[in-house]
Amino acid sequence: MARTVQLGGPLKRVFRALDRSGVDWSLLRPRESLALAAGDVDLLVEAPAVARVRELVAAEGFSEMPVPGPDLHAARYDEDEGRFVWLHIQTALRIAGAELPAQVILAEADQDGLRQPSDSWLLWILLLRALVDKGELPERHRPQVQALAGRWRGGPPPLESLAQRHGLVPGELVRHAAAGDWPSLLGHSVYRPPPPPSRLRLRRIARGAAALGALRNPRGLSVAVIGPDGAGKSTLVKELSSNLPLRIHVQYMGLTGGRMGRAGALRVPGLIFVARLLILWSRYARAAYHRARGGIVVFERYTLDGAVPSGVRLGPAARLSRRLLSRACPLPDLVLLLDASGETMHDRSGEYAPGVLESWRVAYDRLRARVPQLQLIDAERPAEEVRREAEARIWRRYEELRTRRNR
Repeated sequence: MARTVQLGGPLKRVFRALDRSGVDWSLLRPRESLALAAGDVDLLVEAPAVARVRELVAAEGFSEMPVPGPDLHAARYDEDEGRFVWLHIQTALRIAGAELPAQVILAEADQDGLRQPSDSWLLWILLLRALVDKGELPERHRPQVQALAGRWRGGPPPLESLAQRHGLVPGELVRHAAAGDWPSLLGHSVYRPPPPPSRLRLRRIARGAAALGALRNPRGLSVAVIGPDGAGKSTLVKELSSNLPLRIHVQYMGLTGGRMGRAGALRVPGLIFVARLLILWSRYARAAYHRARGGIVVFERYTLDGAVPSGVRLGPAARLSRRLLSRACPLPDLVLLLDASGETMHDRSGEYAPGVLESWRVAYDRLRARVPQLQLIDAERPAEEVRREAEARIWRRYEELRTRRNR
């Protein structure tokens, strides 16, 4: 179910600033969907206004995002609403293989309240996106599409013509939409996934070389989520992977699980350690590649677990191996330690006794003296509150590093 939020804070201030400045602008999606914590906020402006819009959104705390292409992308975290707001500011409507200049749409835009394209324009923007560009119509847009279809009396000619060019019959599509018959509507889809690019191997090599060159000055961020069993790591990582902006790469970085079991089967102490070290570094290298390309890497667990007692009895050599592995890889840009009482963690996981979990909690807490980028999050609270605090801290760290790199 879509998470509903109030339209307020940074987004409302941006709209007011645009109005005060005299910039002619419009949303490119239904204004009602702004209350849902999903999707970009697409804004249409005329090309001469882009420089002014860049200044306005920066003044409201938005950071310009490194996205290729002619459009302006800016984002920030709304702590009051607990969501990321991503602005996609464009000077033309690019749809169904065509490009229409902003002034064509803006000339007929509805300026009653939050600006959006006129009803006929908005209906066909949504239909063409669904049937030609995407192959799907998001649930959040369906009520508005049905209402718009019920009021449609023809037009706009440029988009009707574009639909017909793709073999679509406007009247038939509108009837399905007005009836809320989504299977029949989507049955007319002419969307086809793009074919594999030519010279795919060469392009991959070129992208890899560019990423390797960026390793010295990575554009992304790495975050580790750590804590004892039952602290809520898996839940938080899942939420972050769905909500964080930019490309997300989740990387398991624990000292057990995955190929670590195969390394233990080698039964030669020195060889076991080397095998585990290679596994950790292969994981770290994969994550470093994504971070270098500007993505956000979320580590589920980290080698720091080696500084905390294991859940099984270990001999002296195994304990030494864990301590060495705890320092095997460079530290992430941010480490989030989920902190909860032993009783709470036992109630959640049920695997270890509360006293054991409490002792691990103390051991994890000692890492704060060794890891300056470690931040404690109270995980006694509901998962939603934990997510919101984690996202706010991640965004602050991301902006801090971006500012430092741009000096």
